[in-house]
Amino acid sequence: MRHTDAAPVPVSVATVRRSAGETEELDDGHGPDGAVLEAADEVLPDPDVPDLVSSAKYRRLYGDLPLHRAVLEVFCRMAVLGGKLMGDNVADTTHMTEREMHALADEAREFIVDHVDLLFGPAHTSKAHRLANHLLAALLSNGNLWEGDTSENEALHGPCKRMYSRTNKRGPTIVLQMMRAAETQREVLRELTDQGDNDDDDGEGLFGLLEDVADEGDVPTAPVETLARSHRGRRVTIADLEQIPGMITLGSVLGKDVNCTVVTAPSFVFRCTFEWGAASVVQTACASTSYHGQPRYDHLWYTDDCGRRQLGWAQLVVRMLGGEVDDFVIVRRLRQVPSIPDCSLSRAGCRRMAWDFAGPTSEWPVLVRVPLSDVLRIEHVVVDFLDLGDRHGLHAMPSNVPDTAAERRAQRFFTNHFFPFTSRALNPSS
Repeated sequence: MRHTDAAPVPVSVATVRRSAGETEELDDGHGPDGAVLEAADEVLPDPDVPDLVSSAKYRRLYGDLPLHRAVLEVFCRMAVLGGKLMGDNVADTTHMTEREMHALADEAREFIVDHVDLLFGPAHTSKAHRLANHLLAALLSNGNLWEGDTSENEALHGPCKRMYSRTNKRGPTIVLQMMRAAETQREVLRELTDQGDNDDDDGEGLFGLLEDVADEGDVPTAPVETLARSHRGRRVTIADLEQIPGMITLGSVLGKDVNCTVVTAPSFVFRCTFEWGAASVVQTACASTSYHGQPRYDHLWYTDDCGRRQLGWAQLVVRMLGGEVDDFVIVRRLRQVPSIPDCSLSRAGCRRMAWDFAGPTSEWPVLVRVPLSDVLRIEHVVVDFLDLGDRHGLHAMPSNVPDTAAERRAQRFFTNHFFPFTSRALNPSS
């Protein structure tokens, strides 16, 4: 029985007709006489966006800095903090004093609580909470930053996946097949190792075959650090090379006639020198129109004739000059220029660069001949997009900006201080 104070329930026409014994389909969303009901636009209230720039906290942290530059400041702080956590570009990656731990924990807390929460709202995630409040405890308890790294275990999945691909992928026999594959592989590698140790050709023959098999199989091996040297390349004349844009002064730089021939190579390998004191590694520098199908021209730090550290953009790798062996690279030289006030990138360690011209009427940057023995290391250089956008609009890209003398004089770049050329080893004790 219906309660006396209950609200009346509307009864549809279909319900009335069914009660009268008539057959009627359910309401299909159409109005009377077949008229289609149209959805009305939902009216949403204007979002309540807080005025961050005028807040006291923003003024305390950023002063009069525009909002878009404050966002860049946060990303720079994040990159610097991440680099410290990963041990990027430092000499000693395995030791950290208690004072350094406290400083790193304070920096992490300030980054999350002040900068991230202000610009992007409170970060209510477990990762942000641990970084802001529990980093010091983790450092003091574990004594390292790599104990929780799961990349090694993830890498070990590779051999398992390759073994799985050799099975029939059916039922419980998969495990047995993978075990047999692992045992067979281990036995073959052991036999090859034993035979290679007994060879009299200094590890060549079967031991060299072992390295080839292991490199292509499931067991990773350490690369052999050799500096390849080949006289093979493309033989051209200086006159042909001077037809390349920006290379018109090549003959005078080399001190040779335009009919002199040179042998060029797409790349060269060298032992780099890191200014932060990390161990030297072998790097490959390219100056090629097609490296794996794409153009690649690397930026290089090198030492000039006066012993100064210079930055250049590799344009040409030369192996022979005038029929004689001569190893050097031709670069376009860059120079450091003053940065804009309160620049977050400069404060984080990035250097603002521009092309170096010989004179006010020069259309192309200075070409410099750099012996390969004077090359220090590769550098990652990016365009100053703030400057590029101010001059050509927000949609400007290096690819759609005309390559004119005026544009080359106005171009600005930044060295990428955040690029991890060296990082903390996963197992520093091994």
